[in-house]
Amino acid sequence: MTEEDLTPRERRAARTREAILDAAREMISERGAHGLSLREVARRIDYSPAGLYEYFGNKDELVAAVVAQGFERFSRYLLGVPIDLPPRDYLLELGMAYIRFAVENPQHFMLIFNTPDLRSSKPDDEFIAEGTHHVLIKGIQRCLDAGEISNSYQREDLVFAAWATVHGMSTLIVSHLSHDDHDWLATSRVMLEAWCRGLEQPP
Repeated sequence: MTEEDLTPRERRAARTREAILDAAREMISERGAHGLSLREVARRIDYSPAGLYEYFGNKDELVAAVVAQGFERFSRYLLGVPIDLPPRDYLLELGMAYIRFAVENPQHFMLIFNTPDLRSSKPDDEFIAEGTHHVLIKGIQRCLDAGEISNSYQREDLVFAAWATVHGMSTLIVSHLSHDDHDWLATSRVMLEAWCRGLEQPP
């Protein structure tokens, strides 16, 4: 269903829900999940606290919705990588999609991956799960099957190393390097290409 298919009332409700999520995400970024207040969220968007409960019954529901929104956006970046790319190119583009998500959505990235008090808040949606960790596992397995990564490596170790590499790059860019006059996406691509080439040889 597109926005054009919604009634005016439904469109207003969708915009209000989005505003609530935006305000909650900003507050969690500032204070952590423990500092989230539904009353303060309502104040920030100039909405009544009672009206807020029509969208979210309590703080835990709102936190879960913010986390789910972040993971859904993240999964769309990964699922946007063409599956018909050659295996190593596909794995490389998955890494670049991860980094682009962080650069283009820094609040969502820091919230879902680097906020300690949200680590237990994981989305249950099957689409979201398929679009995050599982897609990396499949990308690694495709490279192993094609012989583009040495089978001397264990798949689980490769998944860990790939995730740690792109997550580390993303975190540094977002938290420390975002104001530098440098093309960190280009640097990331060069280094990921070198990382992938290095895995052709056994350890």
